[in-house]
Amino acid sequence: MVRTARFSEHCFIEAATHLVAEGGPAAATMQAIARRVGAPTGSIYHRFESRSAILSAAWNAAYASFTGALAPLLREGRAREAALAILPWSSKDEHRARFLLLHEPVTLFEDAPPPAPVREELERLEEAFDSAFRACVAARGDGSVREEELARARFLIFDAPIAIIRPHLLKGGPLPPFVERMIDELHAGLPIAATPDQGIRPMAAA
Repeated sequence: MVRTARFSEHCFIEAATHLVAEGGPAAATMQAIARRVGAPTGSIYHRFESRSAILSAAWNAAYASFTGALAPLLREGRAREAALAILPWSSKDEHRARFLLLHEPVTLFEDAPPPAPVREELERLEEAFDSAFRACVAARGDGSVREEELARARFLIFDAPIAIIRPHLLKGGPLPPFVERMIDELHAGLPIAATPDQGIRPMAAA
């Protein structure tokens, strides 16, 4: 009879994700990951060659989950809905959201770069997501993709919504209702596709 592995790669990836979400990258040592799973430390090395390997696998899993929630909406040109989709995604899996949205890759991989296969997988994920993003921008305008429209779209779909929810991810608990309203108002006030003679309006004085 074939003996099945007691501890799967998924178990270690989930443990690493939770540890980073709760205590930052420094909390996700190999020993801490093993303790979280209830496995001997040596069993991790049967599946991951290094700490960098398991953290990069966790990053890819979180990033794939995030892009999976947004990319279908982006391909349909639904920029506002894509931005709002960040809210249920982050509420459904708060640990994964904290892992991805509160940390930068440079802090996760400062000890060593990710192994080549994991890095290549991330590049494939990023290329696919960028393609969906650019398709969304093109669909909202005249079919072209101008630098200004890319900047507007990044701000409206990613930068602003993530900046709005970050303080609440740090505190924990449900997102307040006004977060959705703020994202709605941003999209109503700043369209992605600007007309050629539409200048940038100065910010009102505080």
